[in-house]
Order: sequence, then C-alpha cells, then structure tokens
Amino acid sequence: MQKFKPAPETYQYVARELGVATADLRMVACHLWDIIGAQAAGCIGVFVTRPNNALLPAAGLPNPDIVVGGLGELANQLAAPS
Repeated sequence: MQKFKPAPETYQYVARELGVATADLRMVACHLWDIIGAQAAGCIGVFVTRPNNALLPAAGLPNPDIVVGGLGELANQLAAPS
C-alpha cells in the first residue's frame, strides 16, 4: 500500500533516508495545508508568502513555525548563526 502526505510515514521515510530526525525536516511551501500535514508528522513548517497569498488564520489549526516573504529571506535565516 502506498502512503501519501500527510501520512506521517511519508515524512518518517524521508527522515530515515536522510539519516535525520523528523524534527530536523523543514516543509517549505506556500500552501498552508501542506505545512499543517508536515507539522502533524513532527516537521518544522515554513510558510512562504507570495503576492496575493498572505497567511490567513485557520481556526483550530497550528500556525507555521516560520513565515518568510521569499526563499531569499529563508536562506538568510538558515545561514545566520544560531
């Protein structure tokens, strides 16, 4: 049987193949539902805003862990010392 997102096994498989913990994975998307599925599996959710695609509140659902205005901004955050 195949598994598809947001099945937790999908994210666990990726983590296992990369040799990292699921919590080390980042789902980067401009679609809130993709991010919510990844967060439910234990990943960090990164929402990339785009013109006409602002982050809207979703009642009862988690907010993304990180919100950026573009991939350049995300790259700068990831490259910055902790």
